[in-house]
Amino acid sequence: MMVTLVDSGRIEELRRRVARIERGTRESVPVLPFGVAGIDRRLPGGGLALGALHEVSGCGPDEEDGAAPAAFIAGVAARLDPAKPILWCQSGGDGDGYGPGLAACGLAPSRLILARARNAADLLGAMEEGLRCRALAVVVGEIADLPGPASRRLQLAAESSGVTAFALRRLGVPRATARAPN
Repeated sequence: MMVTLVDSGRIEELRRRVARIERGTRESVPVLPFGVAGIDRRLPGGGLALGALHEVSGCGPDEEDGAAPAAFIAGVAARLDPAKPILWCQSGGDGDGYGPGLAACGLAPSRLILARARNAADLLGAMEEGLRCRALAVVVGEIADLPGPASRRLQLAAESSGVTAFALRRLGVPRATARAPN
């Protein structure tokens, strides 16, 4: 008969991982409250979960360029650990890197590290690498498509490092929608 001893530290680490998966049943997830009771009351834990991946997109006919969701992300990012930089990943020449606009949302352009990726795979790779760096406050990726496996990798990287991630989706990207018959 063979007996395998398991290190008690390893068991504790597994318990912590399971608790993270269960989202708050054994340990609380840090959050950033918005300070608006009607919003905070409806969010798990009373605010935006930190160390997690969030997908943000605009909606409606006036939201063609994604400026409103980019401004929302910039405003949230400005509030997260102001001593740390923010990695903002873009593909090609597209994107919202307009310094005065970001500053108007409270985000100092001096905090930005802009990464320009050749394609979607490189952009997702840059985001994942950024999420492994605890010296960053936030990682933002302007992406057209976020496949399930990539989303899961980004979520796990964010949970592991505690760095918050945002996937900024553009309105022009085809998505499943429900429409009333004409």
